[in-house]
Amino acid sequence: MQGSLFPDTPTPSKLLVQRNDLVNARFGFTTLEMRLFMAMLSRIRREDTEFHEVLIPVREIIALSGRRPSRNDYDQLERMCDKITSKKLTIRTALPPRRRKRRGGDDDMGDFEKIPLMAYASYSSDHCALKVRFNDYVRDHLLQLNEGNFTQVELIQLLKLKSSHSFRIYWLLKQRGEYGERTFGVEELKSLLGLEEDYPKFSMFRIRVLKVAQRELAQTNLAFEFEERTLPGMSGVQEIRFVFTKLKGKNSLPEPGGAETPKWMEALRAIEISEASILAIGQRIELGHFDPDYVLFVISELKKRKEAGKISTLAGYVVDAIKNDYKLPEYLVRLQKRQAVRLPREKKTEPIIYFMADVRAGYEVAVKRGQTSEPFEDYLDRVYLSQGFELEKNRLGIEAVVKRD
Repeated sequence: MQGSLFPDTPTPSKLLVQRNDLVNARFGFTTLEMRLFMAMLSRIRREDTEFHEVLIPVREIIALSGRRPSRNDYDQLERMCDKITSKKLTIRTALPPRRRKRRGGDDDMGDFEKIPLMAYASYSSDHCALKVRFNDYVRDHLLQLNEGNFTQVELIQLLKLKSSHSFRIYWLLKQRGEYGERTFGVEELKSLLGLEEDYPKFSMFRIRVLKVAQRELAQTNLAFEFEERTLPGMSGVQEIRFVFTKLKGKNSLPEPGGAETPKWMEALRAIEISEASILAIGQRIELGHFDPDYVLFVISELKKRKEAGKISTLAGYVVDAIKNDYKLPEYLVRLQKRQAVRLPREKKTEPIIYFMADVRAGYEVAVKRGQTSEPFEDYLDRVYLSQGFELEKNRLGIEAVVKRD
């Protein structure tokens, strides 16, 4: 098991894969159902030849922020399990032209399958997790996909989405990633999303589904624009054309080791940290909780401890240390010493910046260790303000102490 921001969460795979007929199946999921589906997909391994029962921690489905699940969360989870285990997917098969007409002259809709997605779902209070298994009827759509008729996506992209319709639209567009566009009939798209009976007015479908997906996918590698088309001789919108940047190859994805991949991310991948945890750590870096070098520092220090036999598994300890800022005071002290040595040699020095979240974390560790009992304001004044630091805010409103020459 690899590390995760939730210690009991099994490692998600980096790629999720579905056969294209499943990508284009007719079904509607709620957001919770889609999270469960995504979590199950992430646990399928390339070498699997059959489905296995998997444990999905409750917090991975209903409390992604890491908060403690509530009674209402568990009630919601039970209702979700009841619905998803009875849900069927409609998979249609395209027919040769000669078979598209029935004897009476009507259009033939084509062959179709209606198959159950789930074999079962149960809750284990001992593990605080769901025990789930895919139905064997979907085996050909999810396992041993080596013939090219499949679509794969990066889990890290899906983790940026919230709406269940955004998940589906991402998959549908990713299938045509090498073309940079895809067109659907309005009723066709509603059917794919399980919305046949919803949004009789296109304006509401645009607001509640298309605009939400456009906003959420803008945070992924599949940001899109869409055009509304009216067909000749008809009124209203009949088609939607999605336009997006072409992706490299139908089934290819950027591999680790790319020129634009940050060193801290490569270092986390090298010790098999999950993509979900890497994304969460990246968000904390963007918010200014700590700088990227802190991640490299934690990995380096904990590698020494593992080599000395003081810890058993590296990945879990690294994520825990980063999540809880255990190494931050030590890192800040080392950074100060390094800067103190470097400053006299430089003609022009950069300002020394410590984010307030890091300062407070250092104070709390010092209190726990009995190194100080003074109020935070006195600690701030003694350690920073009296040494020439000043309080400032950056353009995002994040507070920091800054020392300039």
